[in-house]
Amino acid sequence: MQQVLDYVDPFIGTGGHGHTFPGALVPFGMVQLSPDNPSKGWDWTSGYHYSDNILLGFSHTHLSGTGVGDMLDVLVMPFRGDYQARAKDDKGRIFTTYGHDKESASPGYYSLYLPEEQVQAELTASTRTGVHRYRFDGEQDAKLLFDLGYAQNYDKPVVTFLRVEDKYTLTGYRLSTGWAKNQPIYFVAKFDAPFSHQLLNDLQAVKGDQLQAEKGKIVLNFGKPAKAIEAKVALSYTSIAGAKANLAAETAQLGFEQVKQQAAQAWVNQLGKFQVEDADKTNKTKFYTALYHAFVAPQVFHDVDGAFFGADGAVHKDKHYGRYSLFSLWDTFRALHPLLTLSNPEKVDDMVKSMLGFYDETGLLPTWDLMSNETDVMIGYHAVPVIVDAYLKGLTSANPEHIMAAIKASAMQDRFGIDLYRQYGYIPSELEVEAVSKTLEYAFDDWAIAQMAKALDKQDDYQLFSQRAQSYRTLFDASTGFMRGKDKHGEWVTPFNPTYVEHRNTDYTEANAWQYSFFVPHDVPGMIELFGGESPFVAKLDELFSTSSEMQGDVSPDISGLIGQYAHGNEPVHHVAYLYAFTADKHKGEARIKEIRDTMYLAQPDGLAGNDDLGQMSAWYVFSAMGFYPLNPVGGEYVLGTPQFEQATLSLANGHQLSVKKEGEGSVQSVWLNGEKLVSPILTHQQILQGGELRFVMAPRS
Repeated sequence: MQQVLDYVDPFIGTGGHGHTFPGALVPFGMVQLSPDNPSKGWDWTSGYHYSDNILLGFSHTHLSGTGVGDMLDVLVMPFRGDYQARAKDDKGRIFTTYGHDKESASPGYYSLYLPEEQVQAELTASTRTGVHRYRFDGEQDAKLLFDLGYAQNYDKPVVTFLRVEDKYTLTGYRLSTGWAKNQPIYFVAKFDAPFSHQLLNDLQAVKGDQLQAEKGKIVLNFGKPAKAIEAKVALSYTSIAGAKANLAAETAQLGFEQVKQQAAQAWVNQLGKFQVEDADKTNKTKFYTALYHAFVAPQVFHDVDGAFFGADGAVHKDKHYGRYSLFSLWDTFRALHPLLTLSNPEKVDDMVKSMLGFYDETGLLPTWDLMSNETDVMIGYHAVPVIVDAYLKGLTSANPEHIMAAIKASAMQDRFGIDLYRQYGYIPSELEVEAVSKTLEYAFDDWAIAQMAKALDKQDDYQLFSQRAQSYRTLFDASTGFMRGKDKHGEWVTPFNPTYVEHRNTDYTEANAWQYSFFVPHDVPGMIELFGGESPFVAKLDELFSTSSEMQGDVSPDISGLIGQYAHGNEPVHHVAYLYAFTADKHKGEARIKEIRDTMYLAQPDGLAGNDDLGQMSAWYVFSAMGFYPLNPVGGEYVLGTPQFEQATLSLANGHQLSVKKEGEGSVQSVWLNGEKLVSPILTHQQILQGGELRFVMAPRS
């Protein structure tokens, strides 16, 4: 099983628009310890971009694949010489250069040689602790800068604190504001060698052993150590005491190599649930790296004693669950969360209760939860489908009445056009931006609420939300074949151009009419009927993929990975290739799935067609390589596609295994589950859990 790590390349996605980072972490870990470059714009939101060769240091928190930047807390920079005399950038930060020829990474480990500093830097991590090892060469004293004032373009320190507790221990905290408006973080750093120190208020030297300032820093001087310096830096979002307890529980008795081995084993255990047999090493690298990126978030947010920083700004402790944060739900409800119900069903309950805890603290479920901060950055109330899916699959012990109250609260609020949606049955374009996208996504979320109500035999709620789920019909224009905006009088908004884009300032969210007109995952037969039947529906799908990729207006960089007007680099179309499965032209969908797998995912730094968005882009690939996809991510139905590998085996938490086999090449001629031919394009969650053999028989089309 150890060999699965050989197929993970953490540099995939660190170039182009992927926005991933290469540093050290364990699955779902609180700590993501990784190198930072000076930001040169949007493609540096993870703190790192492969095109760069300037290092500012190694910080302990990062965002993987997001379109907005934040985090990058508690920066550590190994260096030599006089800190105050060193050259600094326009933000007063020291820096050094490096080359990719002296850089390497594998799951749970990162290494970089810095020639100007004459230091070999190595990083590894446990769930809540980052572990550093620095081997200094040369004659000058070995030094480490801890910079709590450090921030990129996205985040501003409000107050920082540093205290030298003894010659081996440093503690502190950082309160910052940015995308997360209120983000405290606490740390303790333990070293295996003694240091002298110099505190700095920004660039001004300060005497003493502790400092509170907006931009606190400290230089630790280790003299000329005879061996590598090891540092353990534990984090907490609740207190310094919490950070100390986290370190004591996880790494206090371990050396660097032991932590590194445990991190590698954690990834072996996680990735090894999927075993692929195939001669194509490149495809295996793409697959296992996609799995790796899918398990970065949501992340553990509670201390070892269960304490966590709540969405109300207070510290809580709930013995009934472990708190998670970092829910990019507009992206991840589509495929990442369904993947977790298969790979990590034991974590789903904590994630559901984390979202319900957010509701208890704020009155609403999270939309985009960044370290217990609601960012409201995207549309929809997509905690709803994630929670309902978990309930229908039997993966949460949350009180169903609690769930029902929470999901209805999101659907009955009066913000983001939801009040207009209730009033008109759609959102009028002149009264709310992104009106078409919001109407379509609210309709899907309402369908999920209806399924929860049905399960609880709440007939009034079931009828109400089932009716709201049909709201998509109000915005379909049969004369053009598009979902388009209406005004409050029910008239179509003109002029209408299906290829026009204006970033988050039209009827569509990070998209145009082409990319949103197929978003009815909860009622594919109803959508096909709107298009006039199967034949015109297939013709419209064909046109989506074959028409010109040219767009007008302010085309967002999010709209990338184009095949015609299909834009795989952004999420609204991720289900679209699978719509062909409900027609007689299934082979067209299979061909598009293969094309997307082959062209939008490459085993190189710029190998992702768009932002990985905390694993959603990667989760699409994982499912699509396995041969099925959660087109409707609620209730446990997966639509059959076309498998990539000769054989792929999923080891399930219940002890069963599902083996997916591909016989031959070409189009799918038939699919067999445990010897029985499947006549429907649907594979259910329960069928997967029963295990056995899913066999795709392929043959060239005549």
